[in-house]
Amino acid sequence: MLFKATAQKAIMFALLLLYALLFIQAIQYKVLAFLLLMAILCSFLSLFLRYEFQIDKDTLTYRTYILWFKVYAKTIKPMDIKRIVFKRLSWKAKLAVVQVENGWNIRIALFNPPNVFKELETFAHEYDIDIKKTSDYKILDKTP
Repeated sequence: MLFKATAQKAIMFALLLLYALLFIQAIQYKVLAFLLLMAILCSFLSLFLRYEFQIDKDTLTYRTYILWFKVYAKTIKPMDIKRIVFKRLSWKAKLAVVQVENGWNIRIALFNPPNVFKELETFAHEYDIDIKKTSDYKILDKTP
């Protein structure tokens, strides 16, 4: 099943505005202006970030895109997973961290549809992967 998410744009708009104001103030300093211009460019590109997480029969696939260009992709087999840790991200949001043997861990949060955590838990049970749930996550898991 395919799950999708996008970057949180409200935070990025605020940072973009702040960088623009700093750039106007620092225009006389060339090095600082260049660094701020790079920060503005990176912030602008981050507005177009989107993420995909796919749970197949025997693999987990995580992809990151800027516009339609694939920036990062990682496919994980069950034997490469150490454990999956389920945590609380914010007041009502859940987070799952897929800890892998080699490479970067994968953070799963704010994906749609929200049943990604149930699917991930089913995948873990199917392949006998160690699961850890924090007490905060268990509180969120009980609420409908």
